Amino acid sequence: MARPENRDYTRDSCIRWSPERGLLIVEEKKEDGVISCQQIDPFDLYCALNEGYNNKDFLSSGFLPEHCLSVAMNGSERYFVLWNPELRADLTYLNTEYPDFPLPRLVFGIRMLNTGRIAECSIGVAADESPRPETAMYEYPFSNVHPDRKLCAGNNVLPRYKNILSMKHFPRYVLGLPDNDDLYDREHNRLGLGHAELMEHLKDKDPAYYYTDVLVPRGDTLGDFIIGR
Repeated sequence: MARPENRDYTRDSCIRWSPERGLLIVEEKKEDGVISCQQIDPFDLYCALNEGYNNKDFLSSGFLPEHCLSVAMNGSERYFVLWNPELRADLTYLNTEYPDFPLPRLVFGIRMLNTGRIAECSIGVAADESPRPETAMYEYPFSNVHPDRKLCAGNNVLPRYKNILSMKHFPRYVLGLPDNDDLYDREHNRLGLGHAELMEHLKDKDPAYYYTDVLVPRGDTLGDFIIGR
């Protein structure tokens, strides 16, 4: 049986994270017992590690679905953010159908497993402008969306896509799911209306009406939505 190696720990170094200061602190114990400290910006450490990575392999996303703002991926899943180009959809609330119902500008965060199965979806409401990281976000005014913007699909099984180009149809699929009052919050519309009242009030309005009279600012940005997966 091999004898354990005797290591000299007198010059060990460690990296500590200071969340209050947003810095990394490198501590090194020298031979004389003195501990020296150096502060490092996390971005500087990232740049140093990135410059030392010499692998020339590239990870390809392949063709992306239409209106895809962002994609991130690892070995087991991919995360897409889609910008919904349509400002009207056929909705169903309880037993009432609302054809061609007006909508604000919606964005969808979609977590897809490597099998093509949609595992999770987030829904955000963005300002009606060309999308930028600084684009303001608003509270979702309807139901079935948690405070963290995750969709509550109930007993509905989210689809599987063999071809990610077909994901352009995903927003319409989600909007077509029957709606109820679960997770509805009347404080998420400036009119303070209940869900049924809000649907009746909006059914003959123009989509621009959301931004003048209905939506409640959330206080974050589209960039926050994208990195909030």
